Amino acid sequence: WSQHRRACGRCAAELREELLFKQPESSHRGDCPICFLPLPISSNCLVYMSCCSKTICHGCNYANTIQQLEDSTERNCPFCQTPTPDTHEESVQM
Repeated sequence: WSQHRRACGRCAAELREELLFKQPESSHRGDCPICFLPLPISSNCLVYMSCCSKTICHGCNYANTIQQLEDSTERNCPFCQTPTPDTHEESVQM
C-alpha cells in the first residue's frame, strides 16, 4: 500500500508541474494573426494596426520592420501590406 501511495504521489506531482508550466493554448487577447501564437497579456508587447484593425505581437512587427529595412522597401502593415501612416493624423483618418 505504501509503494502505491508513493507512486500516486509522484504521478500527482508530475501532473501538477505539467499543468503549472504548460504554455497556455491562448490568452484572452486571442492569437497573433500572423504567427498564430497567443498574444501576450501585457499591452507593451502588442502593436495595433489601424489600417486593418488587427493586433499583432511585437515579434511579428519587429521581423517585418527588419525585413523592410534590409530590403529598403516602404513600411507596410505586416498583415494587410497597406503602407503604414507616417503621422498620427494619417492613422486616425484610416
